[in-house]
Amino acid sequence: MKKAAYLFALFFSQYVLFAKEPQFLKTGLQPLAIHHVSDTVHVFCNGNDIDFDGICEPGDGEKPAMWLTYNANTYELLNYKIMDGYFDIPFRPGLSSTRLYLPRRNTIEMYELSSQTLIDSSLFTLPNPSSNITAIHVVTTKVSGREVDMALALSHKTSFTEQGYMSLYSLITRQPLFQTQVGINPQMIRSYYNLQSQLEFAILCEGTFGGKNSSLQIVNISDTTKAMIYGLGDTGNYFLIQDQLALTVMNGSHEIIPVNLATKTTLPAISVGTSGYDGPREIIVDSLKSLVYVSTYASDVRIGSFLDGSVIGTLNPNGKPEGMALINNSLWVCNAFKSGDYAPDTTIAIFPLDESTSVHADLNHRTGEAISINGNIYRFDPDTHGEQVQYNVINTKGMTVLRGSVDSNTPQISFEGLPIGLYVVTIESPDYSFSKLVLFRP
Repeated sequence: MKKAAYLFALFFSQYVLFAKEPQFLKTGLQPLAIHHVSDTVHVFCNGNDIDFDGICEPGDGEKPAMWLTYNANTYELLNYKIMDGYFDIPFRPGLSSTRLYLPRRNTIEMYELSSQTLIDSSLFTLPNPSSNITAIHVVTTKVSGREVDMALALSHKTSFTEQGYMSLYSLITRQPLFQTQVGINPQMIRSYYNLQSQLEFAILCEGTFGGKNSSLQIVNISDTTKAMIYGLGDTGNYFLIQDQLALTVMNGSHEIIPVNLATKTTLPAISVGTSGYDGPREIIVDSLKSLVYVSTYASDVRIGSFLDGSVIGTLNPNGKPEGMALINNSLWVCNAFKSGDYAPDTTIAIFPLDESTSVHADLNHRTGEAISINGNIYRFDPDTHGEQVQYNVINTKGMTVLRGSVDSNTPQISFEGLPIGLYVVTIESPDYSFSKLVLFRP
């Protein structure tokens, strides 16, 4: 019995290169991350710390870290700020629509985003001077239609080989609220609401170098019995959460590992197709087009379909890309280093998505697995014809919402009446079976 890969399977082993050339935007040295607020794009560049001591020494040829702002429509440089010292790598500050919360060893600096003004040089300081804050996530809420920063979730550690901590700090009372131990080398935090509408935090822990003990840890501060730890393997570098699905980027094993937060299961890994030191860096989902973009140090951005598992191709940013952002129907890509090198680059590549993703290369059509959704109709390609095929459609709560059989000569299932969301579709026949995770948008 043939088994298809579970999930949407972005098969990056084969791809085509789009001929479309990007537009380039000049930045400071080593652009790492992009943050978009209204018509302003914030770009954070780490300069060039040649001796890695965290101190900018211009006499030795070093360049400072910079914070630049651009007009999102005209790409005009609006302002720039020379930073004191360098950023931590990976770069995981707290960013909201109004503030930048920047970790500086065991303390946090707070900046006004619009003016780039330092408001507080020690907003919060951990009591242990040996602690190093590695990531900050801003918890916000809406008050009279306006976004308000409520709390900061922090990850911090005292060494590279021992477990770290996750803490919650109130921006209202300026007091710590919660702390718990997490995995080794915590380096990224995101929050989401579970299916019971409870706020939970996901913390990506890189693990020890070469230890293959990276993990994703789930913390529910109102119900600690719901804590979960998902083993990921070799060197988790980045993750996002899309519709109860965490997509973790594994730089060491060159994979994307999906974690279904609703069913509390780790799904089979998806190879990105890179190797050596050219591994994947960050991931972004275009939910309107159902596309996934993965930046890699192989000097490309790899594109996959979030819906049917097909490979779309790659984009060539002409550098080693790091952070990305979707802005005004364009993909902005930070070239942290020069292509084929580790000398800092100074560009952002901007790809208009309507043009660059208009060509679809179906390089991975495989019988028994090709699927598509057109309107409310889910179609698949069976291996054989002339027999009855059983199907199940399962939602993120693990409940079967559709069940039945179809003739393999007309292999389609109606999703009419189902709400938008992620569903697992399983297909069974006497000769084959497969499962797919699909995103349904009626």
